[in-house]
Amino acid sequence: MVPAGVHRSGELLTGLFDLDTLAKRLHSYVERSGVKPEASRFLQEALMRGEFDRGEGSRISGLPERTARRVFNEVIGLGLLASDTPKGPVSLRFPADALDALFPKLFPET
Repeated sequence: MVPAGVHRSGELLTGLFDLDTLAKRLHSYVERSGVKPEASRFLQEALMRGEFDRGEGSRISGLPERTARRVFNEVIGLGLLASDTPKGPVSLRFPADALDALFPKLFPET
C-alpha cells in the first residue's frame, strides 16, 4: 500500500510537469525558435526512446542527410538535445531559458 502523501505528491508532480502534452510544447517551442519543423521529430524521438545515435538524423527527420545534420545541429544549439560525449548518443535536455515555455505550470504568472 502506498502512503497517501506519496500518491498525492506524485499527482502534484504529474500535474506540474504535464508530461502528457510535453511533445506538443516541445513542438511549439521549436516552431517559435525558427528552426525547420522537422526538428521536433528529433525531440519526439528522444522523448520516446530516451536517446538515439547521431547517425539516425536523416531517418528520424525524413530530411536528406546534409539538411538533417544541419537541423540536428540547430536543435543541439538550442540546448534541447545533448550528449555526454562528442560522438555519443543524444538525449533530451531542458535548458533554463526554455523551462517556462516547456513547463508553464511550474512557473505560473503572478
